[in-house]
Order: sequence, then C-alpha cells, then structure tokens
Amino acid sequence: MLFITCILFESVYGGQDCSRTIGKAKAALSEAINTLQITKKEFLGETGSSIPSSKVAFHARLANSITLGSTQTVIFDHVITNIGKAYNQHTGHFTAPSNGIYFFACTFLQYGVRLHLQMVQNSSEISKGHAQRGAAASGSMSAVIYLNKGDVVKVRHYPGQGSQTIHGDWSYFMGYIL
Repeated sequence: MLFITCILFESVYGGQDCSRTIGKAKAALSEAINTLQITKKEFLGETGSSIPSSKVAFHARLANSITLGSTQTVIFDHVITNIGKAYNQHTGHFTAPSNGIYFFACTFLQYGVRLHLQMVQNSSEISKGHAQRGAAASGSMSAVIYLNKGDVVKVRHYPGQGSQTIHGDWSYFMGYIL
C-alpha cells in the first residue's frame, strides 16, 4: 500500500522523496492521536489526576447570622466545595445523585440564646444538635446513612423551639459519599 501511495505521490508532486514526507506525516498524526488520548483520559478522570464522576462531597458555610422560625431550613449559602454539585446553596438541600452510604456533619454556633437544630432525610430526623445558652456556645451533629438516589438531606431548626439565632461565619454543613 505504501508503495502505491509513493508512486501516486511522486506523479502528483514531481518526484519528491515520498517515503520521507509520508513518514513525517505519519509521525505527526501519531503524536496528535496520542495527545488526544491523554486529554480524553484526563477529562474523563481515567488517570486519577481528575476527580471521578462517582465522587460526591460538599462543604458549605453560613455567611450571615439568621433568626430561625420553627422547622426553617438553614441555608448554608457560601459553598467551599461542591464536588458532584449535589448541594444547592439556594435551598440548603443536598440531593443524593446515587444510591449509597453517606456521611454528614454540621457544626454551629448560637447567637444569644440556646439553639436546637435537626438534620433530616426527606422529612425524617437522622440527627439533632444543641448549643447551650451562653457566650459563643457551639453544637454539632453528624450522621452516617444509606440514601437512595433523589433523597434530600438538610439542616433545619428544631420544631417547636420558637425563634433562635444561628451565628453566620461559624456554622458549617458538610457531607460526602463513602
């Protein structure tokens, strides 16, 4: 095949060195293919240098203090990490992108009086936390739970507690798939 290509190339281009020109073109094409394959692997996460699409993790902070009403969702609006984009900083909801075991944690600081929070999966409590009355008292809660794709986890004010304030800049919500 190379021989026929060289004969055709010589007849069109007037006797130039066919095999050397084709060799250079073949080397350039081979290098281009190799570069595309490496780029594809990096883009798709096949080399370990990028984060695989199955990974899910988020970490968000409450930017400003908020006085909460009964069962009001705490919207941690300053996103630090959101791998997999499962956390919505506008609603405060984490929506499971796939079935699996997940870990969640929330740390918080009360502002003025005591504070009671609840972590819920859909509408069922999975954890609760409390910060005592006093100067800069903090609380925390965590959970390890199996979620189905589409399940929602959020932090909300504990029902029936009246108005309580959560301190911004010192309160965080985070989670990831195990």
